[in-house]
Amino acid sequence: MSKKTILAVVVALFLGIGGTVAYFYIHSLYVANTAPIVPPATTQQPAGTVPPAGNTTIPAATQTQVAAAGGVQIQPSAAATLTDDQLVLGQISYGASIDAVRQRHGEPNEIDRDDGMMKYEYKNVFDLYVANGIVQRIKVDDLNALSTPKGIKVGSSVDDVVAAYGQPNAVVGDHIIYHSANNPSVGLNFEIESNHVEKIVCGMLQ
Repeated sequence: MSKKTILAVVVALFLGIGGTVAYFYIHSLYVANTAPIVPPATTQQPAGTVPPAGNTTIPAATQTQVAAAGGVQIQPSAAATLTDDQLVLGQISYGASIDAVRQRHGEPNEIDRDDGMMKYEYKNVFDLYVANGIVQRIKVDDLNALSTPKGIKVGSSVDDVVAAYGQPNAVVGDHIIYHSANNPSVGLNFEIESNHVEKIVCGMLQ
């Protein structure tokens, strides 16, 4: 075989390989730019995080609410300020059915008896105090972003609370208290530490 023939074969071979490489490179660019976006993987929530709650509040049950349990009644120091639709914490209304809560959040981690009621403990989320199947009190004391309808949550400042609700009806020790306009034994109780909310109780006041 002559040198010219060998040279021609080598050139043709290089051109063939180069063309193939160029084709695959161009094809990969096309695929990368036209393929649909791969969505992020669905991450499982670790134990103790807030379960998905949707965008709707669990409303108060339609049946007659259970009468307030015993406890110290705090006399309001100013005109009551809260309407019924403000008696909500973590999208659960005072007076909600515990069955509705279970449908949304599942079963609690623990059920105990406390303060004359059944206490449903959803660890690191909230505690619910229930009488006759009706939520009488909702308590949140974890940094989990559960809030009142006005956005007050554990970690909010005292200034945030006053800006949202105005001057409280009562201040008892480190508790800032707002009463329901319809029932002064019901309301919102913000426990304060270092000028920030440490715990929120919605419903029957102790």
